[in-house]
Amino acid sequence: MSREPKRRMSAAKRRAVIVESATEVFAERGYDGASIDEIARRSGISAPVLYDHFPSKLALFQEVLATEYALLRAAWQVTFASPEPLRERFAASLDAWFAHVERRRKSIPVLFQIATADERARQAQADATRASRSALTPFVTGALDADKSGMDGLDTEMLIEIIAASLRALALWWHEHPGVPRVRLVKAAMDALWPAIGQRVT
Repeated sequence: MSREPKRRMSAAKRRAVIVESATEVFAERGYDGASIDEIARRSGISAPVLYDHFPSKLALFQEVLATEYALLRAAWQVTFASPEPLRERFAASLDAWFAHVERRRKSIPVLFQIATADERARQAQADATRASRSALTPFVTGALDADKSGMDGLDTEMLIEIIAASLRALALWWHEHPGVPRVRLVKAAMDALWPAIGQRVT
């Protein structure tokens, strides 16, 4: 009885597996402690095969950051695009953001906590964070009519920093308190952030 030949994984799927494994290893070991050999082993491949997809650990780290932040932004933006009043949309977006964080708990240290002695890795994390925060600009400027709110570019930038920093802090806190239900995090974020937004649209 002949067996069907085992199908080879596509390059795109293999790359996704590598990124997922790398997310786990970076979260567990930090950037400095993560090794290509361990990431390759968890991906079910050899290190040379991994290097076919990513030329360096730094390039792989950059891809992990880009992937995780893109997922976070998508969770936020899809819900916020509804026609509901701003307060309801903001609350729903917070819930979607924390729901994604809940599903991807292992990525929290990668996004918000990793400390490294490698200057290029620190810069990669800073660049990814900055790019993700800048993606909030359309949300803020679109939701707040500049003519009515009286906000200028600097006001908008500071408000974005307040939102991003608050969500980062709560995500890290939740990582250490996983038993707290998501609804409590959403309420805490809403209570802290909505006054800063609501006063500019009322």
